[in-house]
Amino acid sequence: MLTKTDLQQIGEVIDIKLEPVKKDLKVLKKDVKYLKKSVDLVVKKYDEGDVSLGKRVSRIEEHLQI
Repeated sequence: MLTKTDLQQIGEVIDIKLEPVKKDLKVLKKDVKYLKKSVDLVVKKYDEGDVSLGKRVSRIEEHLQI
């Protein structure tokens, strides 16, 4: 049976092993946040371009009476 001190020592070992993982996770979260902003910006620009192109096509169709 494990004693309280045994459990504390096991917990300390686990904490030591998890510390690098926690640091990497912080970096990954920051990178994901940056990528999300970039993707949102690209989608916004693409949508704006698509809407303006749709307006231009509509005007051309009206002019040509298509």
